[in-house]
Amino acid sequence: MSKSESPKLICAACNHANEMERVYCHNCGEKLDRSLLPKIEEVAAADDQKKVSKQVRKMMNPTRGNWLGTVKTFVLIVVFAAIVAAVFLACLPPDGVPPMKAGMPERRAGDLWESMMSSRLPVSLTFNEAEINYHLAHHPQLKPSEGLLGLKFERAFAAFTPGTVTLTAQRDAWGLTLYNSASFRLAVTDGKWSPEITGLRFGRLGFPPVVGKLASITLEGVGKAFAKEAKQSDRLEKIEPGEGTIKFVSKPAQ
Repeated sequence: MSKSESPKLICAACNHANEMERVYCHNCGEKLDRSLLPKIEEVAAADDQKKVSKQVRKMMNPTRGNWLGTVKTFVLIVVFAAIVAAVFLACLPPDGVPPMKAGMPERRAGDLWESMMSSRLPVSLTFNEAEINYHLAHHPQLKPSEGLLGLKFERAFAAFTPGTVTLTAQRDAWGLTLYNSASFRLAVTDGKWSPEITGLRFGRLGFPPVVGKLASITLEGVGKAFAKEAKQSDRLEKIEPGEGTIKFVSKPAQ
């Protein structure tokens, strides 16, 4: 008996199914045998009891027989937690952020670079992070500026580890400080030094090198600021990042 089907009184004369409340057959008018009614009511009551029992079991154990729903809920929780964690990591500052205002170093990296490039003899120069970052902070093309949607560029800074150069752009997004960094390994290509992306980070959220295209977008302004130095890279014999330092060795002039 389906959930929508109610018990019927069957006419003995024409077999027509009549509603329980009828006394005479709706089809032929024959008087119905209502002695069958108690049995029909007992069947209906038993069906109702089964329905109630099923509802009680579901209330007591709502996950029973619903493992697919449980799996979906678990997956949604995991995905939501991953998104929250990613946003949290992206908003954290990276390690080793230099102070916004630093004193002028004893050596000016820009002046020393120009002197090295103008020398016909090979020159070896080693700069520390403070000297490079002071140069970046006072570069005329890296001044604080407004960007799209109110995103403000504040500064760029560099960090060096053995074999790797990391450039970071610091921006202000409606009062929230954001950082995006790209790490490079320098290699010689066709006689010129070129950067090979080894990693990309937003805050402390890391991405694999395969999405390095984002680095050229997020650090485009920083790259343009060093277009002149990039063109002079063929004068260099060696570029050697170390722990907190970077060493340049020029070739003798031809």
